[in-house]
Amino acid sequence: MIDYIKDQVGEGNEYVNNLVRVVLSERGCYYEFRDMPEEFSGAVGSGFRWEFVGTKGGLDLLEKAHQLAIGPETPDSTEISLMVIYAWDGLFRREDTFIYHWLRQGREEEGPLMLGTYRPGVLPLFFKLKVDSSLAEPLLGTRRGVLFFVANLSDQHLVVRIPHVGPGVTDLNEVQGARLVH
Repeated sequence: MIDYIKDQVGEGNEYVNNLVRVVLSERGCYYEFRDMPEEFSGAVGSGFRWEFVGTKGGLDLLEKAHQLAIGPETPDSTEISLMVIYAWDGLFRREDTFIYHWLRQGREEEGPLMLGTYRPGVLPLFFKLKVDSSLAEPLLGTRRGVLFFVANLSDQHLVVRIPHVGPGVTDLNEVQGARLVH
């Protein structure tokens, strides 16, 4: 499925830092970790939105995503996951990462699982919010989807919003088998 999305997105504008590579084209978008290409998310089609924000805008967006994650969920919430990577040298270090994951399937709940430490006021290299909750509407413009942020060396950081709407949505996390948190 990853190769299919990459082929469909094709050549486009590429944005890279030492952790992540992002490709945006008229046909879709995706990101992948440079050292772990299996950490991947993307969309085919034109339903995604992207913009550049300054450091303050990135920090404000991260704080809103963090508050959504750790705050109380609503009865209609079924998933809230936030992954924040502050530094990367090719190895996963708990002190450089914050992960929050909560999932409800039917009447059963998984989590919340929290790893690492959230650092208010510190701009990360990357963060991703994956959510299915009405609480996400102010951040995503819809209740279900993915928002990711990629820091740049300048004060222009990339934010991509990928809403999940309609019957054609395929979520690779819903594939049967062993489950991993991001």
